[in-house]
Amino acid sequence: MSGPVRILCIEDNPMNWRLVQRLLSQAGYEMHWAAEGLKGCEMALALTPELILLDINLPDLSGFEVATKLRQNPNLADTLIVALTAKSMRHDRETALVTGCDGFISKPIDPFVFVAQVEAYLGGQRDHLELGREKAALRQFSQQVVDHLEVQLREAQESNRKLLEVQGQLEQRSQCLSRLLSLSQDIIPIRDAQAILLRVLEQLARDLQFEHLCCYHLHESEAYFQGLARTSEGFCETPVLPMDHPLVAWTEALGGGAVLSGAELRQSDCWQQGIELKLWAPLAHPLLIPLRSRSGKDRLWGLLAADRAQEAYQPFELELAAMHTGLLHVSLENAGLITHLEETSRALGTSYEGIEVAYVELKEAQRALGHQNQNTALGGLFLNMARRLEGPVQRLRQESAALAEFMDRPEVPAPEDRVECHRSMGEIQGALDQVDRLVRAMLRRAGQDRASSPEWLNLHELFQEELELSRAAGALPDAAQVVLALTAPVSRIFGVSTDFTDVLGHLLEHALEGEPERVTLRTAFAEGRFLVEVEDDGAPIDPTYLSAAFEPFPTLRPEPMEAGRRPGHGLSGCVQLMKTYGGTVEILPMERGSLVRISLPLE
Repeated sequence: MSGPVRILCIEDNPMNWRLVQRLLSQAGYEMHWAAEGLKGCEMALALTPELILLDINLPDLSGFEVATKLRQNPNLADTLIVALTAKSMRHDRETALVTGCDGFISKPIDPFVFVAQVEAYLGGQRDHLELGREKAALRQFSQQVVDHLEVQLREAQESNRKLLEVQGQLEQRSQCLSRLLSLSQDIIPIRDAQAILLRVLEQLARDLQFEHLCCYHLHESEAYFQGLARTSEGFCETPVLPMDHPLVAWTEALGGGAVLSGAELRQSDCWQQGIELKLWAPLAHPLLIPLRSRSGKDRLWGLLAADRAQEAYQPFELELAAMHTGLLHVSLENAGLITHLEETSRALGTSYEGIEVAYVELKEAQRALGHQNQNTALGGLFLNMARRLEGPVQRLRQESAALAEFMDRPEVPAPEDRVECHRSMGEIQGALDQVDRLVRAMLRRAGQDRASSPEWLNLHELFQEELELSRAAGALPDAAQVVLALTAPVSRIFGVSTDFTDVLGHLLEHALEGEPERVTLRTAFAEGRFLVEVEDDGAPIDPTYLSAAFEPFPTLRPEPMEAGRRPGHGLSGCVQLMKTYGGTVEILPMERGSLVRISLPLE
């Protein structure tokens, strides 16, 4: 079963097409539309419709020409073509029939009979020329074709003329832009403002054939405008313009990017003032370009005025003048900025040399001061150690004298005397150990540079020496009771002694902040790990502070308003130091005091 009849409507008027579409679609026809003759020919070849409704007055090819073109194609030789035309003259209908149309329907379309007219043609109706009218109709069609070709030829010639004019303008514009680009590259290394002004203004005057050209720009003092004018003998300075000059005030009120020329400028308030200043001649074509400041203040920075007598300015010439003034403005500002930067750079270089010398001197002074401070600190520490050693030395003297007295007896010491000898020897050994620990700790403190290198350490001995030194330095009060429970069977580790002395210092500082009566330092060994615990019986730690106990930079956080004991500030430092050894640090709250545990691998 065949589909609906396809109808192609070639019509340039959308309103006529919508009427045709509505009427024929309701009647069951498949509708297609082309708005131009050439497009209609292409669609006709693609669709091969049963009927083509062809408007005679089309924008590109006339309907007569379209019908002739369609009939030349064998595939469309039998296609029904009906002309839609508002022309009612007899020769127009005859021309439609002689060019290949099978009939015609007059416009405007009568919606009450239009469908019946179309169905009649589809049913076989055909219109024919009267006998002997073919030659006259062909002559009429030939004349229409010739007239159409003449119109198209004149349009083509006019378009070609306009294209040649545009091409000439584009070539001229391209040449001017090339010279402008070359100029911009040439003035990049120039730092002298006067030289930049002369180069840009001279090229602008040549490109646009100015007879008068004057450029004003704001003086450095911002008190007046200074300018250069082009004369037959070259450029010369013009009288200055005060800030309150009417021309300055009027130009200041113009918006950014404004370019005034021709009648617009002649009718402005500044026209007569420009003539008095000899910026332009009364009968010439004037030009005025204001220059706005690029510093963000949006104030008038300068202005360019020019004229020529030959012809009015083309749009591209106004753009070219604006680009030249923009290049001039940017180049002058950049040159001033670069000059300022070079001067600043030289001043900074001189200042840097002075700062470098001062820095070297400061480092020398700092080194001398540090050496002096170290000597002062060590001197105080030696004084405290001397006082600390008075007790052990006194015991050594007493016990040595008592022991010597026993040893001088000729008889064998009695059992009770031997016990006393052993007690004296124990006292002597303890005092010697205490002195030895203090001396080793002091030597380590005095040689911090050597203590920063890794070595095999006995942590038990290191902790005991550091406790003695802390007592001597006053960091550990005499009233604070420190209990040692160093029970780990293995206490040797390869590391830096200052790392562990710092950790012990942080742990003791944390413990002492709770004002304890007793601090216990214990060690143990479990599952291949060395454990260090510092426990105090001071005030308990508020649980709300435990989550942030090991956060870095604790002193930078604001102190909470609530009262209560807080973890020591040095615990975060303990975590960072022990990470390098693969160790961990944890703090355990207790009903009274706290316990900090460090776990280190010793494999």
